Amino acid sequence: MPLAQLLDRLIELLEAHRSPRLDWLRETAALLDRDPEAFWARLNSAAFWGGAHSIANEALADNPGLDPLLWQMQIREFRELMLELAEIQRSRGDSYPDIEFWIAAYDNWNQAGI
Repeated sequence: MPLAQLLDRLIELLEAHRSPRLDWLRETAALLDRDPEAFWARLNSAAFWGGAHSIANEALADNPGLDPLLWQMQIREFRELMLELAEIQRSRGDSYPDIEFWIAAYDNWNQAGI
């Protein structure tokens, strides 16, 4: 999936989840064409891949009241998109240190059907 489309879908998911991280991701995505260097710097940060309060941590968010099956499908899609984004970052040779933790966690959760 093209990077801009991947980011748009992540934004849609965070919007549906009423994520407090939504505005930060929108601001970051807007930098993709305008200032690619700033975009990659923000993407390769604790705000994106760190622990609590990061975009990556959205996979552990509580259901904001969506149908449980829809919530599960959307969280799984979120993890798949994040895995794709992690691979893009790894291929660039500049991936945040916690990215490996998230890759393993997302893979394990998806395989376990969580």
